[in-house]
Amino acid sequence: MEKKILVVDDEDYQRELMQKLLSKLGYNVSVVESAEAAFSLLERERFPVIITDLIMLEMDGLEFCQKIRESDDKTVVIALTGHADLYEPEKIRAAGFDDHLSKPFRIETIKQALIDGFEVFQRRVKT
Repeated sequence: MEKKILVVDDEDYQRELMQKLLSKLGYNVSVVESAEAAFSLLERERFPVIITDLIMLEMDGLEFCQKIRESDDKTVVIALTGHADLYEPEKIRAAGFDDHLSKPFRIETIKQALIDGFEVFQRRVKT
């Protein structure tokens, strides 16, 4: 299985950081600046794991995840936010997220979340 990740974040710095970090960890990373750009890319490509910011301008991460779940229950979707205090974990799970991480994050934390995420994706695809 190809180790592909889509990162959705409206902040240039965060996209660049995630691109560099996840590439160094051995992943094939695509980054986009909005949920709309993500949906456009998802029409052409499949990603086992999506990491998305929760606070974005046109469509927030909760709505983005809910829309993904309308047609895709296999992809692992991870919320990544610097404002975890604004979102209750139950609300994040109810939107369809598989996991959530807070910024700033430790590299080991995101590394383990991705290992777990790809394992979950593999199990979902087999069923």
